[in-house]
Amino acid sequence: MISTPRERLAAHLQRHARTLHRIACGFGCQRDADDVVQTLYTRWWKRLSADPSWTPPETHVELFVCAKNVVMDLAAMESRQRALLEGVPRPISSGVRPDDALHACGRLEWILGRMPAHLSEVLQAALASGRRDDREVASELGISTATFTTRLFKARRAAEDLATLYDTLPSDEASLLASLRYGDRTRSEIARSLGLTLDELSDRWGAALDALQLTRGRAS
Repeated sequence: MISTPRERLAAHLQRHARTLHRIACGFGCQRDADDVVQTLYTRWWKRLSADPSWTPPETHVELFVCAKNVVMDLAAMESRQRALLEGVPRPISSGVRPDDALHACGRLEWILGRMPAHLSEVLQAALASGRRDDREVASELGISTATFTTRLFKARRAAEDLATLYDTLPSDEASLLASLRYGDRTRSEIARSLGLTLDELSDRWGAALDALQLTRGRAS
């Protein structure tokens, strides 16, 4: 029976190191993936040393979020170090600029945060699972394989749509359309939260749609 924190963490490493490495690579940190994994386990070792009753994350969704946070932390640290060098060029081992990594993580976080929770959950699980069988991931989430597959299809469609909003519209307009399309609030509730009448909300909605169509037309 595994009893000590060191043994528990070593067993956790054997189970999940490859998954965490794959997630880090998915964020564009192929050459720094080992550093991401090492940073995670260093943090978890400190947590376990302080609180032996604590349990490291096990689900793919939890592992995905933890790895994403480390990638963002490392990229932010790299950006601060570059600023301190006052313009002196600094090689980046991953081949990915820290600002780009932060943008990618921020973009993904924005998309996941505006998607319905049940779709966000399956998309994160799918992103973290790599080539694992859908049945295994669905079982881990406590849903049937058919439900997982259906939700994942909807989540991917929603992610594509939200990514378009994020990439092409100003922040306020993108957030408004995301709330109207995927949020759980009614139009009346959204209007009240923005201090608008329903007619004013409709006008802003129409303007955002026009801007989206104009941007798409330019791109084509």
